[in-house]
Amino acid sequence: MNPERLAKLLSVAIVFFLATSKVQSCESETGNNLCIHQQTISLPLKQPVGSFVVHLEDHSRNDHRTIDLGPRQLGVRFFYPAVVDNKETKLAALPDKFARVNQLIFDEVIAPPAIEKLKPLNWNIAEGAEIDDSLGALPLIILSHGYYLNPELFVITASYIASRGFLVASINHTFGSSHYAPPDSETKLTIELPQDNLGIDLAMWTADQLFVIEHLQQHSQKPESVFYNKISEKVGIIGHSYGGAAAFHSAALSDKVDAIINLDGTIFNRKGLIIKQPFMYVHAYEEYFSEVFLNVKNKGYVAIFEDLNHLSFTDFVVFKEMIQQPQSTLQRDNKFKAIVDVANLSTGFFEHHLGNNKGYFKPPTSLSREDFSFKVFDCNSEELWPKSPMLCAYYELKDWLTQLF
Repeated sequence: MNPERLAKLLSVAIVFFLATSKVQSCESETGNNLCIHQQTISLPLKQPVGSFVVHLEDHSRNDHRTIDLGPRQLGVRFFYPAVVDNKETKLAALPDKFARVNQLIFDEVIAPPAIEKLKPLNWNIAEGAEIDDSLGALPLIILSHGYYLNPELFVITASYIASRGFLVASINHTFGSSHYAPPDSETKLTIELPQDNLGIDLAMWTADQLFVIEHLQQHSQKPESVFYNKISEKVGIIGHSYGGAAAFHSAALSDKVDAIINLDGTIFNRKGLIIKQPFMYVHAYEEYFSEVFLNVKNKGYVAIFEDLNHLSFTDFVVFKEMIQQPQSTLQRDNKFKAIVDVANLSTGFFEHHLGNNKGYFKPPTSLSREDFSFKVFDCNSEELWPKSPMLCAYYELKDWLTQLF
């Protein structure tokens, strides 16, 4: 079959899927299945969520290690509990952002007609809605995407966390994301990492995270700012892949960070880092690199979702399923539920450790997946806890051998 005919058939199938997959209002849905009705992708949110984008410049550093364009530019998409009415514009799904990521990671071009048919989709998130003042100052959660990805592929996680009473700042790490389009400027595309030093941009991403924290905390004190009195002093960071490694570095550098989550990210250049904050390492498929807990001088946790892969933490897998199997909802819903489970786990972690809880975090009982396992890894905490000397000795030996060879 020639490519043009294949593209036409795929487009027809997608149109059929969007028209027939859900005919009733999503309000009648129960559970965590993904509902698409009248071109709106409805997420199971505890309360309405709003979103908007801010473009920032950090004049204290140059833009990139290979390109000197002046001040470092980056975008931040915010998600937050919102006051919403029916007139609010819905956040666009932007599947073209998915298409470029698919090409970068898999060297595979999605047929343009398929992307065009997905473009009318919107999330049930209000673009530009007001922040709900009734909740008081909100804990701040920094969200960092993985290399080659972008904030538009973490909407499910960001929205879910925000709906539970957090302000989520999802950073677009310029030249590490698939693309970033600053106002009145050319789009900035991904630059490859040098293979001999995959951690080379971690310092830049860490500086991005700490810059956004500092910027927002300053603006929370300014009466003219939209964030005035809306951000508390509690700060968490959650990052996927490269963004998770950057979170580890940020926590080591700043006592303004109170808790961190790494979603399946290899932590490069960790030698000498000391983490004094609670830390959760969430793995896909299997546990690896857990010797990083030797750097953690606080509560540490390992969470494993055995049936997932590295991209399962992102909206990418949901869009991919829409493209590949537009008439089937089973696989799409399974992939969606996995993202929601990780978001639920992550939200519980932040609620516990950014609250006044002094004990150890326990995962929520509402997780839907049976392939989930969880354990405390605590070799360095000063608190009394039944430690496993053999396990700690194993990771110390593994760490020593890794650095030796």
